Amino acid sequence: MADVTGHLNTDEFEHVLLQMLVNYASFDNMTVVGFPSNARPHLIYGETKKDVYFQDGDLARYVDGAYLLDPFYLAIQENKPTDFYCLKDIASDNFYESAYFRQYYQFSNLKDEVGYLFALKSGAYLHLSLASTIDYQPEELAALKSFTPWLEVMLHKQWSNLLDQEQGRSEEVTMHNQLSVAFKNFGRSLLTDRECEVARLILQGHSTKSMAVKLKLSIETIKVHRRNLYPKLDISSQPELFSLFLESLALVATAEEKDPLIAYHSKSSKP
Repeated sequence: MADVTGHLNTDEFEHVLLQMLVNYASFDNMTVVGFPSNARPHLIYGETKKDVYFQDGDLARYVDGAYLLDPFYLAIQENKPTDFYCLKDIASDNFYESAYFRQYYQFSNLKDEVGYLFALKSGAYLHLSLASTIDYQPEELAALKSFTPWLEVMLHKQWSNLLDQEQGRSEEVTMHNQLSVAFKNFGRSLLTDRECEVARLILQGHSTKSMAVKLKLSIETIKVHRRNLYPKLDISSQPELFSLFLESLALVATAEEKDPLIAYHSKSSKP
């Protein structure tokens, strides 16, 4: 801890921090992400072992809209307090069966993730993620959690000013607002309001039972909405829904606060 503290505000800080944490837990990826209160997330640092594979463009897809489905981002939207969190405790009940999990975790051989969320006075959050190809052991989780107060001070001193600068970038604010509106309007030109709600919850990894509780509907009603929305979107599975979501968000700049599928189908119909 003294060594890490001594490297504050240097280019070696991140790597020295990683080398300290691997003494207490086995993990394969460390990522630091800044989540401004009003702009897109900003990747501050990432280091991955060579046996963990990421597809080309994964980071771009994440920043271009997939982050809206990230359980840690969703936890921030619920104003979770500063603390150490396990993915399984904050993710939706069917998250491990979701297309998002298969795209960003399973495909990369990652199986488990823990992370620190540090709330800043500005409304932004700093997020330190530690992902692993194996399950964390209880003693590892206890050790990592014990560092929470110290890490809050360290990360705040190292990166809070950088995050404040990102919050002031108008293009990032504009894009975040466009993506958020597009997510809310996704499918609205083809689906009923209820079907849109169900589609968003499917993307976030909720089970039929969980959706019924959140929307205060019967399980049978949720099943009817699920059954109806797929043919309306001309798809037949959750992975196709996820792909359609990402592809439509890529056209968000032309959506003009409407359903991004309008721009998507307009582009698809052109020769």
